[in-house]
Amino acid sequence: MRSVPIFDLESSHQLTTDIFVAFKQILIMQASSSDTEPVSRLVALPNGHRLSVVIAGPQRQADVPITIIIPGVACSMTEWAGVRRLLSPNTSVLLYERSGLGASDESEASPTASDIACELDVLLQTLAIAPPYVLVCHSYGGIIAREFVDLRQRAGGDDVVGMVCVDANQEDSIRLWPDSDLSDLGKGLDWYTAIGLDEENVLADAEWQAVRDEQRSEKHQRTTQKEMEHYVESCKELGAKKQLERHPPLLGNHPVSVIRGHPERDLRRVLQIAATVGNGTEEQRRQFGERLDLYPNIHEGIQKEILKLSLQHRFLDVPECGHFIHLMKPEIVVEEVRWVLQLQRG
Repeated sequence: MRSVPIFDLESSHQLTTDIFVAFKQILIMQASSSDTEPVSRLVALPNGHRLSVVIAGPQRQADVPITIIIPGVACSMTEWAGVRRLLSPNTSVLLYERSGLGASDESEASPTASDIACELDVLLQTLAIAPPYVLVCHSYGGIIAREFVDLRQRAGGDDVVGMVCVDANQEDSIRLWPDSDLSDLGKGLDWYTAIGLDEENVLADAEWQAVRDEQRSEKHQRTTQKEMEHYVESCKELGAKKQLERHPPLLGNHPVSVIRGHPERDLRRVLQIAATVGNGTEEQRRQFGERLDLYPNIHEGIQKEILKLSLQHRFLDVPECGHFIHLMKPEIVVEEVRWVLQLQRG
């Protein structure tokens, strides 16, 4: 019988750490050596409202998709520096800050997902960026992205030719989040520090500092609160459109990649800190822990339902990452974008 080697746990952990450090150094060297780093600029929409935009990558050829990145709630385009850098040598990429984030103007409008999708549509028209589009969406960006697909299809276009869903939300995600106890358990905690991202992100130091500076700005926090006030409403509004029940699927045969992270990994870290510092009641912590035991199976089912958007799809599980795969393993996101583009060309 063939023997299986048993690895020393400490040595295995050190090897993993060494690989992580080496990969981070590669990204940092790429960041420091590039002489064509894209610069954000403010674009005035027809009504005078300004949005901050970055366009990176080679000059776009006719009928070649541009990849549009749509971050989640409380997240800015600064988080996507690693993905952008790995994609842009061969792929046209658009990143932007929706209203109230980064240098973009704040808006009095209610930031529902459908309103945000309309804002993106106006931005693309203003920039004269024609389809086809490939959407990369994370978290709440998954709701926004599908509202954008709906908007373009109702206008008569088959404009979105692929999607990469990075631990993206869908209408049923409200089964798991928001959680009524999480605000008490996380009270006073710096979220990214609590879940380990200060140490585990692979951005260059200056890039990570830009992420943190943006998060801590009063303007960013105001916008986050406004978006959260409409989160559940936006999920229900999307659910009413029954996109996941359509035959043929919403995106037909256009490729869809679903990358599943493990947010329960992040939440367990928060629960552990809550127990240490005494956040929440003992009963809240107990009940939250019980819900976390059920979380992985529910979350997997929610993620796999997104595959119903297309006849051509694939599912990738990333157990070593929490919710923020793009900050820990940007190369995984890039590989899925390349898969989508390859199939689209074929």
